[in-house]
Amino acid sequence: MAEQKNKWNWEVSGFDPWKSPTSSSSSSFEQHDQKPPAPLVRRYSISTSSVLPHSEMSKHSMASKLHRLGDKVKLAREDYQQLRQEASELQEYSNAKLDRVTRYLGVLADKTRKLDQAALETETRILPIINEKRRLFNDLLTSKGNIRVYCRARPLFEDEGPSVVEFPDEYTIRVNTGDESLSNSKKDFEFDRVYGPHVGQAELFNDVQPLVQSALDGYNVSIFAYGQTHSGKTHTMEGPSYDRGLYARCFEELFDLANSDSTSTSQYKFSVTIFDLYNEQEDRVFKVLTKPL
Repeated sequence: MAEQKNKWNWEVSGFDPWKSPTSSSSSSFEQHDQKPPAPLVRRYSISTSSVLPHSEMSKHSMASKLHRLGDKVKLAREDYQQLRQEASELQEYSNAKLDRVTRYLGVLADKTRKLDQAALETETRILPIINEKRRLFNDLLTSKGNIRVYCRARPLFEDEGPSVVEFPDEYTIRVNTGDESLSNSKKDFEFDRVYGPHVGQAELFNDVQPLVQSALDGYNVSIFAYGQTHSGKTHTMEGPSYDRGLYARCFEELFDLANSDSTSTSQYKFSVTIFDLYNEQEDRVFKVLTKPL
């Protein structure tokens, strides 16, 4: 009895003791002179010291969880305090930067106002100089002649035969009249400028370009081509897309000069009227009016 004082004994379910067989089975054992096996009893023993009550285990588990949660709350509180400190420092830094930027913008605005005032005063002072420059420029053009006549000769077609025209210099064209009765069958004609067949559209425009500036200054300017049919008037004034004539080049120069005026002393208004004269019949004219406002 002393050996089983601290032991629990119970019969495990599923391991029932052996029971004697029925009477027929006992008779068969008797017939074979065999004894029935001893009853099977299995016993297990567990030390009470290794087993805790269920309530004590629950308390121990809850205490452990509370301890871990406490540690997590402590770490979260430390992180929160650190983030709050960083946010406060960042707010102070941002406020300082914003204050500096605001003061700097105020200084820039004040300087801008001073520069605008200085520019306005400068434009007021140079306006008479600009007007004098325009007057002298147009006086120079007038000294060359209010009416200038340029002569341009186109290349010959294949079926036109040899040329009877010569170009001694930039201002003279010499024509062979073919009159052998004269001592000199060649006649010279002088113009303000003569352009031979080798002269391109760009070179022709160089002599017209100053007139565009004069038109922008408010002076009346007229450029037109006169000559026989197929003499090259349309090519000179319009030209193909790859070799533009005076129309496109003058318009481009006119708008470039207007846009390049860095002062605010002048504003320009452009209007265009188009019609043409053919066989002394009014069909289309192309006219550009510029007027400083």
